[in-house]
Amino acid sequence: MFIASTLKGLEGICCKEVSGKKISDCRVKFSKKQDVKSALVAYELIDDFEFKTLDNIIARIKKINIPIKKSFKVECNREGKHKFSSQEVKEEIGEYLYKKGNKVELHNPETIVYLDIVDNHCFLGLNPEFSVKRKYRVRSSRQALNSTIAYSLLKIGGYKKEMVIVDCFCGDGSILIEAGLIGGKKLYGLDEYLQNAQINSHLAGVKINLERENPEFLNSLFKEKEVDLIITQPKFYDNNGINEMFSAGRIILKEKGRIIIVSDKMDIIEKIAQKHGWKGKKEVEVINGDIDYIVKSFKRAFLEHKSPSDFGAPSSSGRLAKEPREKSLDSCF
Repeated sequence: MFIASTLKGLEGICCKEVSGKKISDCRVKFSKKQDVKSALVAYELIDDFEFKTLDNIIARIKKINIPIKKSFKVECNREGKHKFSSQEVKEEIGEYLYKKGNKVELHNPETIVYLDIVDNHCFLGLNPEFSVKRKYRVRSSRQALNSTIAYSLLKIGGYKKEMVIVDCFCGDGSILIEAGLIGGKKLYGLDEYLQNAQINSHLAGVKINLERENPEFLNSLFKEKEVDLIITQPKFYDNNGINEMFSAGRIILKEKGRIIIVSDKMDIIEKIAQKHGWKGKKEVEVINGDIDYIVKSFKRAFLEHKSPSDFGAPSSSGRLAKEPREKSLDSCF
């Protein structure tokens, strides 16, 4: 058996990805070894048990035959309040395994013994794979989105690789790169600063069509009803950009197209969405450290007496008709 540790709020997405079962907050158990993109870390489960003290943990491990190949080291993740530190766990367990005749290797061990401690519960595992540490993620900004969340947004949006997807506040490119890694080709990103997205997408081997523009240019970059999904993390302070996104979305998105947004300032965004005739549905609440994100899916609130121009969007005889796409979006590499 295996355990995937994910962010609180993403357990359902993780369960679907691995065909597993939620066993506690942030923990999903599954049976088949695999790369888990919706997890922070995944590992092979050896044992799990309740405890009160560090001595209880040590006593339990002494009863377990841990399959160590050649060399080892001990890692520990600890969540909650305890009278011991993660370092103490590593030292105590490491010393015990060393005295049993196992070779310690801190830099490149054959086996990593992993203790995942949550409050008074300990999961004992082997060889954790830190999925959240994407190899392409070398450049990021202060507001960069966790790759686990970026991947999960695609699942929430029902993204399929043949879809046209736009991130109009693309930042370091995580959402579009995650889409590319599952086979997506029609990937479009807008931002005023593109260097991070250019570097990361190149390292990931994903071709993204990037434009150094803001959302007000969406109507000139895409045809009417051309886009399947807009998935993005808006800059909450960019009211003009958010207004333009929802306004243009009424034109460039297909009839069933949606805007998927993640933000820790959703109240601001929802007010703007409503002004442009969009209705939001809360999908999940995701807690990442001290940040509480809300993910909402917005769809058109079809009002019979309203037209796109009534919401501030250009009509079919307006800007869209006058400014057809004159150039293809430039690929960075």
